[in-house]
Amino acid sequence: LEGVSCDCGKFHTCDIQYVYIDSGAIDRLTDICKDFSSILIVADENTFGAAGEKTIEALENKNITKVIFTGKEILVPNEMAIAEVEKNLEGAELIIGIGSGVIQDLCKYVSFKNKIPYMVVATAPSMDGYASATSSMTRDGLKISLPSKCADVIIGDLDVLCQAPAKMMASGLGDMLAKYVSICEWRIANLITGEYYCEDIAQLVREALKKCADNAEGLLKQDKEAVKAVFEGLVIGGVAMAYAGVSRPASGVEHYFSHVWDMRGLEFGTKVDLH
Repeated sequence: LEGVSCDCGKFHTCDIQYVYIDSGAIDRLTDICKDFSSILIVADENTFGAAGEKTIEALENKNITKVIFTGKEILVPNEMAIAEVEKNLEGAELIIGIGSGVIQDLCKYVSFKNKIPYMVVATAPSMDGYASATSSMTRDGLKISLPSKCADVIIGDLDVLCQAPAKMMASGLGDMLAKYVSICEWRIANLITGEYYCEDIAQLVREALKKCADNAEGLLKQDKEAVKAVFEGLVIGGVAMAYAGVSRPASGVEHYFSHVWDMRGLEFGTKVDLH
């Protein structure tokens, strides 16, 4: 995370300060947040139910404001959701998001826009946005990627992650398996057009991907090593994008299909599946 000089000629850096993936990792917030007094927590009813109380217990003697979205319908990271978070920002020194994809995208963008530090307590190993510096947002009914920032700290408490719905675990594995496509596309682009490509970054993703594939059978059994492999791989995917300065190492044409389906869902009011 502190950066590495690479044979490709670049010095790869990532803005994340700490990543903790372990049982009881939420307890680390006590020490990590010792210099903050006013904290804004953002979650929905489901994600707060998964990790909210543990998070608040770790934030002892803090002035805490909460924005809890309903968990009964899918939260859309749009202008209204942004406004709901921002109207509660006054006095906040730190944002802590409790959740996965949408909560993460929303908090990253608000943090970037308002220049406030941001940490995430992950509730599912479901997507690779935890460590990426872009947010998948909805603006005027269109699904777009906006510049944001990496979380300063990523907390992956295995006691929480292992309780995530099976479908969200499968989503995370699917996001990792899609990197077979993105790495291949990146290499092809390099061969055909001379686009920048780094084999060390590609290999970093391949190794994380292999670990996920090797442990896949244990995922739906809530095996901690399998869950850890997927969550770690998803974080590494985000770090790889930061290293490369582009989304190529972890995002290919399959992500465009996903965004098209999301936009069709918004246009026609139909249900869409997980990113």
